[in-house]
Amino acid sequence: MTPEKETQSFAIPQAIAETLSRYIDGARSGDVALLRSAFTEGARVSGSYSGKPVSWSLQEFCDAVAKGGAAPGLEARVVSMESAGGAAMARLEAQNWRGTRYTDFFVLVRQGDGWRIDSKVFFAHARA
Repeated sequence: MTPEKETQSFAIPQAIAETLSRYIDGARSGDVALLRSAFTEGARVSGSYSGKPVSWSLQEFCDAVAKGGAAPGLEARVVSMESAGGAAMARLEAQNWRGTRYTDFFVLVRQGDGWRIDSKVFFAHARA
């Protein structure tokens, strides 16, 4: 592997982690604009909440986050990440997002010089 490719292979996970950090920080602080900046404009959010399937547009998801408010006790960590060219996926484990534990699966795309979440599929575990 060339030195340029080595640098690039190190930079990609770091850039994806920065996008996920904006998502987490936006959720923790209740800053919907910050959270929204982690997503593509046409992103979708789907999953299971309270045992019922949901499928939201980015706006619907942001509205739900805004309604619920900040989650100052939120703890989250990226547990896996893979990328190929301009596509990536990541798994995030979060606990205490206003009392609920989540497993999030993200599909990300490279846009310009950064990465954005294009879709999120989540599972809401039993409330803590």
